[in-house]
Amino acid sequence: MKTKRKVDRRVARTRQMLKDALISLISEKEFAAISITDIINRSDLNRSTFYAHFCDKEELLACIINELIEGMMKSMQESPSITDPCQNGYARPTHATIQLFTYVAEHAHYYKTMLNNQRVPQLAQRLSDTLYKFYLKEIENHPDREDPLNLNKGFFACYLTSAVIGFIYHWVVITDLKYSPEFIAKELTKIFTMKPYIPYLQPSTSC
Repeated sequence: MKTKRKVDRRVARTRQMLKDALISLISEKEFAAISITDIINRSDLNRSTFYAHFCDKEELLACIINELIEGMMKSMQESPSITDPCQNGYARPTHATIQLFTYVAEHAHYYKTMLNNQRVPQLAQRLSDTLYKFYLKEIENHPDREDPLNLNKGFFACYLTSAVIGFIYHWVVITDLKYSPEFIAKELTKIFTMKPYIPYLQPSTSC
């Protein structure tokens, strides 16, 4: 049993080295320009080791994206709805919302590299598709909740998705993780609950 655990740790470590190497290279040049030789040189591993784990660089990239998406969604086990008011009039962000941003912070280098340019558009698209399906399901699973605006479920899910991805991008790429996950979760909660005044979005009072 100890030998198996040792082998498992060695496999995980090797795969992590290959993933780190690819992310490092993506920060420097286009994915299309990256070769297997680049990856093994950067990871200080040999070619046979690479092919023992991945058939090509596309499979390696897919593995990274899948793990980021799966880890992010796993962190959101609670319902993301924000319905817990505090005395100051704001709502507390749910544990799921905080956990979401905590996960992103723990993998910030990966998110920053892959969202900071157009070299790997697959991550942004997969994030959008996955979050949209998640939020749409949450909305459809709670038809009993009051909805005085009678919002279109698809557009509402799209709004939630865009807000979360926008927050992740601004926090990780623009501010370089200047704020804590708890702060980001609170700021997102304010938008969902306080409805900031934006003049050009206000309905016209004229007939």
